[in-house]
Amino acid sequence: MTVPASATTNSRKTGGTQQIFGEKMRRSRQQKSRGPRDAAAPGATKAPAAQGFTPSALHFTHGVDINTNLGEGFGHYKMPGEADLLPYVTSANVACGAHAGDPTTIETALEQISQFGLALGAHIGYPDLQGFGRREIHLSSSELRATILFQLGALSGVARTMGLEVTQVRPHGFLYRQVSGDLRIATVVAKAVAEFDRWLVLVGAAGTNLLAAGERAGIRVAGEAWIDRAYDGHGSLLPHSHSRAVIKSQQEILNQAHSLVSRGEIVAVDGARVKLDYQTVHIHSGMANFLHTAETVRNMIPHACSLTSEPYSIGPAEESELAYSSF
Repeated sequence: MTVPASATTNSRKTGGTQQIFGEKMRRSRQQKSRGPRDAAAPGATKAPAAQGFTPSALHFTHGVDINTNLGEGFGHYKMPGEADLLPYVTSANVACGAHAGDPTTIETALEQISQFGLALGAHIGYPDLQGFGRREIHLSSSELRATILFQLGALSGVARTMGLEVTQVRPHGFLYRQVSGDLRIATVVAKAVAEFDRWLVLVGAAGTNLLAAGERAGIRVAGEAWIDRAYDGHGSLLPHSHSRAVIKSQQEILNQAHSLVSRGEIVAVDGARVKLDYQTVHIHSGMANFLHTAETVRNMIPHACSLTSEPYSIGPAEESELAYSSF
């Protein structure tokens, strides 16, 4: 059983395991006390175990998670329609103050999540309010690690005062694209998440990069499918610069959603049918006729369930495998 890296280190220094088991008991009590929606069995994918790791069991159901983003405003600026989607999702990812969000916006978002009984995700990104986290920003590994830990700590701190706990982490904008296409960045992100809390599930574009990063860091991952974004023949999202990157027709969006839910595949822009290994579906207020689309998708997934996870089983020997000497 593992805890955030700082607590694990303290436990090793004192030679005791009481703090570790205390964390396990704390987590178990909180998970048992969750409402019916969050108590549903998870759809998170288990990343292949890194050498020397013994992965804890995950419990699968026929349902998948439906997620959206929340709190992506700042000050007087609000993201139109984002809260209207909450009745149709099982988890919501809250902006942590980097690409969007501020203390009061975060608090309001957490109140909404509590009201609807949703799982809480941390929506992390580059510190880029002006560019909404979508501009290309390149940080060193240590800078990126610190930025992620800062965001997770901020959201987690406010959430705990409201009886909530972060269960998943979803990158935003340029960082999301990097995690999908750059294994080094994906690994930095996954290790930072693991250092903060190995119970967290890392959400990202379904693909081999996400799985490999989860394996390297010893955390669970959940592949994400988009219903309003087009894919290439390899199952990768088309870049926003591509003329067909965004699916604008509501009927085509619903067709892709139906294909994902019923057959686990998408039709790529070249006409190829590509299987997609996903555990969560992303919806947002920018979709065509977004409320009707969200309601229809939710009806396609009547047994939708939030992502939950147990961590890898970590001992002193395995702990050294996750050292940050690689940063």
